[in-house]
Amino acid sequence: MNTIYFNKKIFNRDKSSYKNDFGHILVIAGSRNMPGAGVLCANAAITAGAGLVTFAFPESAYTGVCANIKPEIMLLPLEEKNNKLTKNAGKQITDFIGKRKISSVVIGCGLGLKDKNFVTNLIFTIVKNFDVFITIDADGLNALEGKQKNGIIKEFKNAKSKIIVTPHPKEFERISGIKYKDDEKYRKEITKNFAEKNNIISVLKGYKTVVSDGKKVYVNNTGNPGMATAGSGDVLAGMISAVVCNKEENLLQKVSNAVYLHGLAGDFAAKEKTETCMTAGDIILNLPKAFLKEKI
Repeated sequence: MNTIYFNKKIFNRDKSSYKNDFGHILVIAGSRNMPGAGVLCANAAITAGAGLVTFAFPESAYTGVCANIKPEIMLLPLEEKNNKLTKNAGKQITDFIGKRKISSVVIGCGLGLKDKNFVTNLIFTIVKNFDVFITIDADGLNALEGKQKNGIIKEFKNAKSKIIVTPHPKEFERISGIKYKDDEKYRKEITKNFAEKNNIISVLKGYKTVVSDGKKVYVNNTGNPGMATAGSGDVLAGMISAVVCNKEENLLQKVSNAVYLHGLAGDFAAKEKTETCMTAGDIILNLPKAFLKEKI
């Protein structure tokens, strides 16, 4: 086990760089009642260095999305019928991933469980057929409840995608079938074991977030209780989806550094707004301070 150390090399940019070098992120998130979760995720992705970001969301959320999304982000409204995503919405997404050469997908933030089967099937379709990074968060994880057997999600074992899951303790219980205990040694053990069994990177969120690829385990020391607020996890998912597109090959290091910077930005936000008054949006606003502190 190691404490996360910051690796500036991950963020190096050549003088001849252009936007495609830093990934095209597809954020599949949001819903009519929770448009903000996807907005926070997409806004975090572009702020954390993504070259391009497209936000795919149910078309009923259009007004809420447009009111708050950064202007640099492209939109992909998804077809709905009777307030549920249609089969054609799934085709919209998979066609887009293929045609636009998407490099990183993040799915789940604020999607809700009304379309649980749609989300489950979409996740399994992506991981089976596309060589992309995929960060699964929030309702993406909830949609996988009951899909494991003996701690293994079989669709993950031989996936074409490189999978990152970002559960909080209850979500971890749902996707792993493992009972959670708030014990530091135990948290490291279950995170490592779940990652190893499923050939993924697992990020167990909380005080001293644990990150593992099943071989190594890292523990994060940045962050504060003020980050226990709505949308903080959506921001982290967006940041991870962007940082993994950087050229450095060590995926565990890239995910760990996204976790580190997320906590550091939260620390700056708490200093500015207090732990009580800070919001998830304040974490995004303080990302430049976090990057500057590390002289990226």
